[in-house]
Amino acid sequence: MKQKISLHLLARALSLAAVPVLVSCDLLSGGLPLGPAGLCTDIWWALLLLMLYPTSREPVVMALQFEGLALAVAVCLKFLHVPVPWQVAVGASILIGSLLVRSRMKFSQVPPLFHVSAVWQGVEDHCSLVHAGVCLWAGMVLPVLSDAEWGGWAYAGLLTAWYVIQYRRIYTRSTFLIGRDKEELIRKTQRGSAYRQPVQYVDSDSRSGELYNDVIRIMETRKPWLQDDFSIDDLARLTRTNRMYLSKSINFHSGRNFNQLVNYYRVRYAVALLRKDTSLKMNDVSRMCGFHTVVSFNMAFKLNERMTPTEFVQSLKKLS
Repeated sequence: MKQKISLHLLARALSLAAVPVLVSCDLLSGGLPLGPAGLCTDIWWALLLLMLYPTSREPVVMALQFEGLALAVAVCLKFLHVPVPWQVAVGASILIGSLLVRSRMKFSQVPPLFHVSAVWQGVEDHCSLVHAGVCLWAGMVLPVLSDAEWGGWAYAGLLTAWYVIQYRRIYTRSTFLIGRDKEELIRKTQRGSAYRQPVQYVDSDSRSGELYNDVIRIMETRKPWLQDDFSIDDLARLTRTNRMYLSKSINFHSGRNFNQLVNYYRVRYAVALLRKDTSLKMNDVSRMCGFHTVVSFNMAFKLNERMTPTEFVQSLKKLS
């Protein structure tokens, strides 16, 4: 986790460093760094680097490679005194190339398209594409608007404001198009669908799919989750694999982590017990299902059934 965070910080830092680096290149190459055309171009390159930032579930290493390429190309173009229209054309080519590579990589892997997070990822990708289109449009009008003295400075201010907005967008993982309330609703709906989705075998010949099917087989036949000290290490020994690969397989195919998967089976067993006998005490039910405490039992039950065990029993009594 620490490595991922540092790589994401580096990806944002490259964008933040773009303007100072390019202004320094203007100084060293004998250009006019304070001119509106040069400043607008530098800010646009920094904005383009933000557009290369990865969305959810995209590898940050690839984004860093494209950002490093874009910044190196921008520096070279500055020293070569390449005209602004050609700089925009080269930068746009890098951005479009990045979008093509990322799309090809994403759609070449079919299973993630049906993962529980695919809905939010699709929304984020679509909105990122819209923002990238705005960035390309800003580059197209750059040669025109940056020529006029006052118009150039005004456009530089506009690009700066747009850069701040885009930086906040990638930092907060927002879309800035559909609104925060809609974004949170999508995330909540996905989290809810993950718990409501039944655990079932997957139709896959991959090693990960076969491992996950073994997990389900063990959980449903041997019921190791009835033991309150059952851990992922125990399940790894039963499946003869390592815990890291096992954890990834469970998360990928079920949308749950190990503890959520175990609690799913425990809650399902608790539902069956309460349906048979509504007079059972919750302390007894929690122990029979493998929970350590009644509190953890209540939390897991409400998360999976959208009601507390007591409310569930009351609903059963009303039906009878």
